[in-house]
Amino acid sequence: MSLVENQVVSNQLQNTVVGKTIVKVVANQNPHTFVWFATEPQYAFAAAEVSHKQAEQYEALLTGKVIENSEVHFGSYSTYNFLYVGDRALMFSLPTRYYAPGEKPPKRHQLYLVFDDGSSLALCGSLGGAVYLFRVDENGLAADYPPPDTPSVLSDEFSESFFLDLIKNTDLAKLKPAKTVKCFLATNNRIPGLDNSILHEILWEVQVNPKSDMAALGEAEYKRLYAAIKKVFPAVIAAGGLDTGKDIFGNPGTYATQVSRNTLGKPCGRCGAPIIKEPHLGGAVYYCPKCQPILKVKRSGF
Repeated sequence: MSLVENQVVSNQLQNTVVGKTIVKVVANQNPHTFVWFATEPQYAFAAAEVSHKQAEQYEALLTGKVIENSEVHFGSYSTYNFLYVGDRALMFSLPTRYYAPGEKPPKRHQLYLVFDDGSSLALCGSLGGAVYLFRVDENGLAADYPPPDTPSVLSDEFSESFFLDLIKNTDLAKLKPAKTVKCFLATNNRIPGLDNSILHEILWEVQVNPKSDMAALGEAEYKRLYAAIKKVFPAVIAAGGLDTGKDIFGNPGTYATQVSRNTLGKPCGRCGAPIIKEPHLGGAVYYCPKCQPILKVKRSGF
C-alpha cells in the first residue's frame, strides 16, 4: 500500500472504528503463504507454520479491547496502518474494508473484527502483506524494524534540500535494476510510500517520463519533481484517494488521474495525445508520449 492509501484508510478508520469495542475476532480464516501474522517482532515474516500459530493468539489478545487510535507509520520495507488496541498495536498492510451494521461481510478474509455496535472491519490480502500485533513500547509505538532514513513526504523534514541531497548522494550510474526516474523514485523504499500509481501523476505534472534516465534530468527538473511530490500527495489524500483505487467503504477516490488505466488511450489532458501503457521494471508505466518524452542523454544536474 502507498502512503496515500494508508493515510486515506487511517483517516476513515479514525472516524469509523476508533472508540469501538471488539467483540469477535477471526484470524487467518483463509491461510495465505504471503500473509504474515506475528505477536512479537522476532516472528515477523516467519515460515507459514509459525505465522499460522501466531494467528491463533489474535482472538485472545484483541477480544474485549477498545480501538484507541489510528495512525500511519513507516517501516524499513513499507508504510503501515496502525490501530492501537490496549497494550498492542495492530500493524497491517492489507486492503481494508469497513462494514456498517447489517452489511454482509466478505466470505474470504485474513482478519475480521466485529464491533459492539454490529459494524465490522475486514483485512483481505489476496496479494499478501503483514498483519502484526506487536506490543506498544514506552514511546507508544509498536516494535517494528529500524525506521527508514527518509522522512515522510508529508513532513517538513522532507524539504527541497533534503530531496536534492538524496539525489546527489545516490550514484545514479549504478542504480539497479535500471537508472530510470521510476527506479529512483518508486523502488527500494527510497521514498517511503511513493508507489507506482501516484508516481504517474507526479511525473505527468512535471512532464517527465518514468523511463527517462534520472541522470538525464537537471537541477531545475529535480526541483520541479520535488514541488510536484509536495503538491500531489496532499491533493490525493484530500480527495480520498485516486479514482483507480477504493476506500474502506468500497468507493473510488475522487482524484481524477491523468495517466492510469482509466485514461489509457484517451487524450492527454494537456496536449491531446493518447495516453499509452508500456512494461517497465516488471510492471507497467502510463504516460503521454508527446509531452513526456523519454530522455536518455546523460548529463549532471549539479
